[in-house]
Amino acid sequence: MTQKNIYIALGFLILLLVMTTGIWFFFFRSTNSISTNTGSPTSAFGNNPSNSNTSSVNTDLNVNQTINTTASAEQKIFKITDGPVVGAMLIQTLRPTTTIARYINQDDGHVFDVPLGVAGAVPRVVSNVTIPGGQRAVWLEGGNAAIMQYVDDTGVVKTVYLGFPQATTTSVIQPTRIQFLPDNITDIAASPDGRSVAYLLKTQNGSDGYIAKSDGTNSKKVFSLPLSQLLISWPSQSTLLVQTKSAAGVTGMAFAVDIKSGSISQLVSAPGLSATADPFFSEIVYEKSDGTNEATYAHNIKNGTDMSLSFNPMPEKCIWSSLSINILYCAVPLQTTTANYLDLWHAGTASYPDGISAYALNSGLSVAIATPGSSDGGIASDIFEMSLSPDEQYLSFTTKGARALWGVLLSN
Repeated sequence: MTQKNIYIALGFLILLLVMTTGIWFFFFRSTNSISTNTGSPTSAFGNNPSNSNTSSVNTDLNVNQTINTTASAEQKIFKITDGPVVGAMLIQTLRPTTTIARYINQDDGHVFDVPLGVAGAVPRVVSNVTIPGGQRAVWLEGGNAAIMQYVDDTGVVKTVYLGFPQATTTSVIQPTRIQFLPDNITDIAASPDGRSVAYLLKTQNGSDGYIAKSDGTNSKKVFSLPLSQLLISWPSQSTLLVQTKSAAGVTGMAFAVDIKSGSISQLVSAPGLSATADPFFSEIVYEKSDGTNEATYAHNIKNGTDMSLSFNPMPEKCIWSSLSINILYCAVPLQTTTANYLDLWHAGTASYPDGISAYALNSGLSVAIATPGSSDGGIASDIFEMSLSPDEQYLSFTTKGARALWGVLLSN
């Protein structure tokens, strides 16, 4: 071998070693070595002034245990973290191509990443800003930001935007951008592109709906309704779905709101109404319950017709596929429930293990995906929230109560 060829071979080996070390550092290093950068320390968000933009804190990170996030040949369900978590989403990176579970700890509000399909992975810290007692998280900007809600010591509902720093291979965590939204937001939703939010504020006459940038800035009022108990979602980029909170036997309503004009159109009305709309805002799946009987329908928005469905999921425990038209993934109780089960479930007085199924609205067919606690793996679980990876190879779910985070391998 010539001297020139020797130099080329040595250069290739050095480059390979650097790339391997970088991958190991990003995904498998222990977070105990992390040091924090300078900033305004805080022990809880209640001590921060409104509209504070950045903050970092010294933390005692105790996450050096490894996590087996690999599904076996026999079992497709695997644990991601014991929790409790406020919320989680699945994101994908291209360098390397990996699906990552990003989640927020409920105890302290710290945010972590862990790669799926990697045995013995160690969570990597994304944000160490301390926000104890988080109740809900809404993900934005492709997972690069989140809005979290919590209740402060005076009983005020706080809503805060967290803009996460970009991942680096250094041991220094860059500051998380912080922006507070108005107090006492009753419900909030992210736009499909993750760049905007819609939220509700109560008024003396009902509720006002606002739209703002993802961090809550540049807000503007879009609509008002003479109803106070409302929920909001943003299924389609141009349209909001606003509905009354479900209660068995009580007539509920669902509305479409045009985000540009603010025009409101009533879609459906039924006792015990609970609804979800597809990403094209062409179909609404809704459940109705009069306290004795319950049934689920698909409402075609264009022609206003309803089609009775052979399955009967709770719409709020369903998520829509972004890759396949008319596909809905739902967590469904494995045993027969009463017609007021949703009310009891909200109140925390009833809970049953769920299975996960996929439904095709166009054909009416359903397919069982996974059953936690069966030969699929995991433990029997009342499922609280679900998320799909962008390529829909994985699904994650959070359990009600313990708020543990689990993963499901949908395809190899």
